[in-house]
Parts: sequence; structure tokens; C-alpha cells
Amino acid sequence: MLLLKLATRNLLRNTRRTLITMAGISLGLAMMMGSNNLAFGSHQDMLRTAIGLLAGHVVVQAEGYQEENDAELVVTDSTAVAEQLRQAFPDASVGRRLLVDGLITSPTNARGAALRGVEPSAEAKVIDLDDKVIEGEWLADDDDRGILMGEEMVDALGIEIGDKVVFMAQPDGDEVQSKLFRLRGIYRTGSPEIDGYIAIVPLQAAQGLYQAKDPATQIAVHLDSDRQTLPTWERATQVVTADGLEVLPWQKAIPDVYEFVKLDSAYSDGIWFVLGLIVAMGVVNTVLMSVLERVREFGVMMAVGLKPLKLALMVLAEGLVLGMASAVIGVGLGLLLSWPLVVYGIDMSSMGESMETAGVPLSMHMYAEIDWARLFVYPFIGIGFSVLASLYPAWKVTRLSPIEAIQHQ
Repeated sequence: MLLLKLATRNLLRNTRRTLITMAGISLGLAMMMGSNNLAFGSHQDMLRTAIGLLAGHVVVQAEGYQEENDAELVVTDSTAVAEQLRQAFPDASVGRRLLVDGLITSPTNARGAALRGVEPSAEAKVIDLDDKVIEGEWLADDDDRGILMGEEMVDALGIEIGDKVVFMAQPDGDEVQSKLFRLRGIYRTGSPEIDGYIAIVPLQAAQGLYQAKDPATQIAVHLDSDRQTLPTWERATQVVTADGLEVLPWQKAIPDVYEFVKLDSAYSDGIWFVLGLIVAMGVVNTVLMSVLERVREFGVMMAVGLKPLKLALMVLAEGLVLGMASAVIGVGLGLLLSWPLVVYGIDMSSMGESMETAGVPLSMHMYAEIDWARLFVYPFIGIGFSVLASLYPAWKVTRLSPIEAIQHQ
């Protein structure tokens, strides 16, 4: 406590220099928090969209489908498997999907497409694609002939709401199967890959293309929070015991998205590490100048018996006090900076209707989210850099000779 009191007194000797250094550390932390919370919100939005659109928090599919992406690899008796999962996870949303690549033809054109058979009411609970319908309406569960298509695909086929199209595919690897559909709605996500390639139909309609009994490409379990993924996945591996099936968490079901988020987060951390080093140089300057101004004082203290190690600890205590005060202020400023980003976000609609990252359409209105896991780390970052920056000045003190220090001008 005595060292901390002395450290505080020494820092207050030159109040202006100390305040300038504290301002640098605090603003650096605040910018780090605000930027990270905005990136975290963007990543969460991306993951919610990707998990809802491309997979689920936990996915059950035929063994080998993840590697081969073969339409012949399906989950048979999918209704029974889905019911097992619903009973095991009553608070989760469980939905089946059937994915088939083929050809869609209209009276004027033809286009390659991925047919996506879904349970419309269940699908609408986990993705906002029903809100992106710009013309027509979302599909009904009992609509055996309805099809929903992206704006780009509709333009390429030259069709309108109510027109007929024919989908042809060879899902079982044998004979070519075809089915007639009528366009019920047109959606727009802003992603060319989705709007120009994916056509959505009710699950029962897509199952009519198969010879297998009650097939589904994947059975997706959607949870309220991503934090529930691991325990749910572990429990699901015990619930789904049928041969030939595999249970995957979303990190393995959509690895490209997962790796992108990890890489983007690591890149941001690298940038802020460099900023931390720059701020640390300011701390080095403050503490070192404070040490150089007190060389004679240190000489007297050593002459009366104070060990150099104690002096070094006092210098480190100055860095600790500087870091603690700056961390408190920095976290407060960071929360203030993040608040409008959380509530109001950043509207980038002037740059376009939507943007796409790793094949996932994102909203042009970005919102920050408080990264609570890192919120408690930020103070230690500020304190850690301050103490580390004080190591060199503290080492300089241990090299002082009492006689030379007293004679220092």
C-alpha cells in the first residue's frame, strides 16, 4: 500500500503529462471496445443468418454428405428422427430440408438451380427469408405446387407470379425426375448466389422426386443461443442412434463461415495489438521521464538503505496505478461509445441494398453487440500494457549507483 501511495504521489507531480498519457490509454481502450463490439455484432448477425439459412446450430445428416455433398445421401424416415429431436429439445425449433441440384425450365429459358425443400412454417421461424419476399407470398405447408424463387432467377427465366416452371433432376442417380411448379413468390436477399440459384418449395413436393422413404438432406436444430450448441450437440449424438447418420455442430456444418469469423477476429486483434504497443510507448515515455526527473531522489533513498528492487517495484506500481485508472475510464468511455451503435447502428444502405460475406447476405444496417466475454478482459489489457511498459524504466532504476545518482544533475 505504501508503494501504491508513493506511486500515486509521483504521478501527480506532473499532472498534465499523466493526464495526457491516461487519455491515450483510455481512448485506445474505448476505440478497441467500440470497434470490437461493432465487429462482434456484425459477426453475430452473419452467424445468425448463416446458421438459419445454411444449417442449424446442430445438424443431422447422412454420413459422408458433408464431404461429398451428394444428393443421394439422405436421411430416410426423417419424420421419425425429427420427432426424436423435438422430444429431446422441446424448446428448440427442429426443421427438415431436402436439397437437390437440377435444372429449372420456363417457356422461354432454362437455368441451373438448387431446389430447397423445406417445411415453410418451421423455416420461417429460423430465417427471415419470408420477410424478403418482394412480390407474391411465402409458401404454405400444404402447397404441393408452389415455388419461391430469387429475383435474379425470375428475371433470367422471364416469368411472373403464377407462371409455371418445370424442375428436372436425377436425385437417386437413376432416372431423371421432373415436377411442375407454379411461382408463388419472389424474394430478394441481395446475394447473387442465393437470388440466382436457390428455389424454395415445400418439403413434400421435393420428396416426390425421390424413390427413398421420407427423405431429408438435413434435420436442423435451431436454438435460442449459440452458447447452447455444445451441450445440445453432445445430447443429440446420444439421441440419434440410427446407423449411417452423423450429428454436427454448426462450426463443422458450415466451416467456411466459421473460419472466416475466426480469421476476421484474429485480424482485428492484430490491429489492436499494434495500437496497444503504440499506447505502451506513451506509457514508457511518461514513466521513464518521471524516473529521470527523480534520479537524485532515488540516490538518496538507496543511500539510506532502500533496496534497488524496492525502487523498481515502486516504478512498476506507477505503471499499475496509471493502467488501473486509465482502464476504468477507458471501459466507461467504451460503453458510452458502443451504446449508440447498439441502439441505432450504422446505416450503410446508401452503398446498396445488401452485402455478401463468405456467401452469406448481410444487412446494410449494422448494429453493435456488447461482447460480454471480452468486456472483463479490457481492463486487464490496459493494466497489462501499462505494467509491461514500466519494466524498462524499472530496470533502469536497478542499474543506478547511489553515489552517481546523488551527483546527477
